[in-house]
Amino acid sequence: MNRHSFLLTFAGVLSFCAAIFQAVIAFVPKWSAAIGSGEALASNPPLLLALGLLVALLLVVFGLYGLSGAGVIRRLPLLRLGLLVIGLLYSLVGINFIFQVLAMLGILPSTQPVPIYQLLVSFGALVAGLAYLIGLAVSWKRLSIKHAPAVS
Repeated sequence: MNRHSFLLTFAGVLSFCAAIFQAVIAFVPKWSAAIGSGEALASNPPLLLALGLLVALLLVVFGLYGLSGAGVIRRLPLLRLGLLVIGLLYSLVGINFIFQVLAMLGILPSTQPVPIYQLLVSFGALVAGLAYLIGLAVSWKRLSIKHAPAVS
C-alpha cells in the first residue's frame, strides 16, 4: 500500500469509527450528555437520535470519500473537491486541540479545565483532517479526471 492510499484509507477508517461512536451515543442520552451534547438535546431523545444518526450518516459519507480517494472503492463524484472540503472541516474542528493543550499548560487563560473527551475529539479530528489533506496533496494528480480509470 503506497502512502497516498494509506493516508486516505486511514482517514476513511477514522471517519467510520467516528460514525459508529456518534450512532452509539445517539441512542443513549446519558452518554450524549456526558460527552457534552447539552441538557436541552439530551432531554429530547427523538431529536438527539435524529441528529446523531444524521451526523453519523455524514461521517459515513466522509469515510466513503476517503476510501474512494485511496482507490479502495469506485470513484465518487467531485472526489478532489470532496476530499478537500472534508479535510478542511476536520481540520477546523481539530485546530481546537492546539488551543486546548495551550490552555491545559497554562499558556492560554481558561475559565474551566478542558474535559479529556474534548481533547480526544479535537485530536482525532486534527489527525483525520491532516490525513485527508496530505493524502489528497500527494495524490492530487492521480485523482484528476484525466487519470481516472475508464468505467466499463
